[in-house]
Amino acid sequence: MSAAGKDPRRREAERFAERHARTVLARTGVRVALPDAPAGVDLEGPDLVARVDHEHRPVEREAVEQLHAAAGTRAAAFYSRSGYTKTAVLWADEHRVSLFGYTDDGYAAPFNQTARELVLRGQNESEHRVRSAAERVARHATAARLEAERFEREAHAAVLRAEQEEREAAERQRVERERDETVLGRTMALLLEMHVDPHTLPTTVQRLAGSTALTTLADGAHRLSPADRPAALALVRSMFDDAAAVLEVLTPAEGRDSPGYRAARSTIRRGLDSVDAASGVHSSGHIAPDDVADHLRAAERRWRMVVDELVRLQPWATRLSSVPEPRLARHLVQP
Repeated sequence: MSAAGKDPRRREAERFAERHARTVLARTGVRVALPDAPAGVDLEGPDLVARVDHEHRPVEREAVEQLHAAAGTRAAAFYSRSGYTKTAVLWADEHRVSLFGYTDDGYAAPFNQTARELVLRGQNESEHRVRSAAERVARHATAARLEAERFEREAHAAVLRAEQEEREAAERQRVERERDETVLGRTMALLLEMHVDPHTLPTTVQRLAGSTALTTLADGAHRLSPADRPAALALVRSMFDDAAAVLEVLTPAEGRDSPGYRAARSTIRRGLDSVDAASGVHSSGHIAPDDVADHLRAAERRWRMVVDELVRLQPWATRLSSVPEPRLARHLVQP
């Protein structure tokens, strides 16, 4: 019979049975059967078929047998408003057909043990599905919260890194500015000395090239007391500053873009960085003697490279036209 030709009360009973099968029995794939469904089948799903009887007399065994045959390997459930005959119940128990009774005002209950077991399985399946879904939601919520926390930590760490990098860049600029000012002062002082004594430049180069102070300090770093260390490192820093001043004087204007000049400036800068590391700049806590020795040995290697470049450039000292001869006092000038 088509849906249009059915009794409205029967259609409502089928909808009620469908909701019961889907919610109580946990057979969520059950739907009201299509018009081409087998005879005696009102509800159909992948794992359950059911029949709804809305008559005013108990269901006979033949109707239960017909539903069982139509179900095949699927579970079979019968819904009756008027109950079942004794033979129908006995046959249903023997062939595992679930019998349910229902009322017009929306109540349903199992009529045999098979139906009660089907309800229990549905409750267990519903509980399992609900718990599993709740656990998945909880896991997803936890994962989302952890991911959000991770993003927040990473964003916070990125901000801290950016701030730290900004502070380090500002500190590097401050250090470079102070070093440039120191070199400028040493360069001016060296030029003034060259006005008085033309031999000041080669003498300074010879003094720097022959100095063993840095080697001695590197070898004896373990014997330096914390009180003596600042003065020793200040001496090394002063030597690098003198070397930078000599480099500026020895390098002509056209040689400031040469690879040798840039490499020498970079080597001096790295040497001063090693001295700063040996003195504990940018570090917290005590600097071990072994670490001081390692930093001083690194500074010594860079010092040798700088001195070699100064010695190579020294021939320019005899051709520096910007340095005038010293003037004699008037009373010493011969007429």
